[in-house]
Amino acid sequence: MLSEDRQQLILRELALHGSLNASDFAAKLGISGMTVRRDLAILAEQGLVERVHGGAVSMPGRVAASPHAQQSTSWRPGGKRPLATIGMIVPSASYYFPGVIRGAEAAAQEAGVRLVLGVSNYSGPEERRQLRRLYDHGVDGILVTPSEQSLAGTETLELLAQAEVPVVVVERSIDDALDHGRLESVRSDHVRGSEIAVNHLLALGHRKIALCLRENSPTASQLMDGFHVAMQRAGHARDDSMVRTMSRAQNDPQAHRVLVDGTLEWCKESQVTAAIVHTDEDALQFASACQERQIRVPEDFAIISYDDEIAALGAVPLTAVAPPKYDVGHQALVMCLNRIGGRRGSTAALQRVNLSPALVVRDSTQV
Repeated sequence: MLSEDRQQLILRELALHGSLNASDFAAKLGISGMTVRRDLAILAEQGLVERVHGGAVSMPGRVAASPHAQQSTSWRPGGKRPLATIGMIVPSASYYFPGVIRGAEAAAQEAGVRLVLGVSNYSGPEERRQLRRLYDHGVDGILVTPSEQSLAGTETLELLAQAEVPVVVVERSIDDALDHGRLESVRSDHVRGSEIAVNHLLALGHRKIALCLRENSPTASQLMDGFHVAMQRAGHARDDSMVRTMSRAQNDPQAHRVLVDGTLEWCKESQVTAAIVHTDEDALQFASACQERQIRVPEDFAIISYDDEIAALGAVPLTAVAPPKYDVGHQALVMCLNRIGGRRGSTAALQRVNLSPALVVRDSTQV
């Protein structure tokens, strides 16, 4: 093994565990203790490690880097050995999740970590197959967005509970799975996102507000909770009839358009003057249906989209709630890396982090 490769392994060990015993490390690599101590002396001269009796510790406040690195510790295929390999499984690589993936990828490059991506296509069996593959490949940590809204009672939860590496659940609640394994989570606070949308419409003078949701959406229950909380806080009695769900007939856009038209007709009959619509695609169809009926947006009917992936691209750019997708992915990877090997300076308490969405105001709510 080349000295550069040995020194990179030493730095990786210190980055993940904070300290290194020269004799134990030599035995693990099958080399002499003298060789390890010589490498430690070289790294100490470069200011990358601090020698202590029997081994070394990482330098306080410093992220270990390659001994030949200049400024960055980011890892790219074909580059130096990564400090760690973290697997990431998402239900989809399109629409919502590219932002989450980009955030995790950026954090991985900043930390010199390799990110390995898998897509489950909302299939539980495929999700578990990919988890087992990551276990077999010996990853150092896992980020996972389960295909189901809830982990409770699922085979995926059983598999995650068996993990011998840190697991961070991304964009899903783990409230009903806290007694299984040592799970952590980072997700968008969709309850708060729904509240933000309602409060914006109330401030504009709307009183009859509808919430229109895609059926079986993993975020639907949170959006409903936020909607009712905000309306009741404003003095309105809870009215479940103001929440409408829309199913989407697979590969039948015309049938879905009929559902959108029917929901819009209900809004007119119920004297609803504003709607929060999840997803962007459905919100754009709402706006299109309004134009065909010569209903002015926002003068006659205000629309807020939820997701802000394509909301700005409508004939009338839509005001939208934007979940912090990039930040969710970035923080999830940092959380996982901090947990790997019990890095010094990281908290011992398991964390559940909710990040607040933002409202992007556009033409669909402003006259």
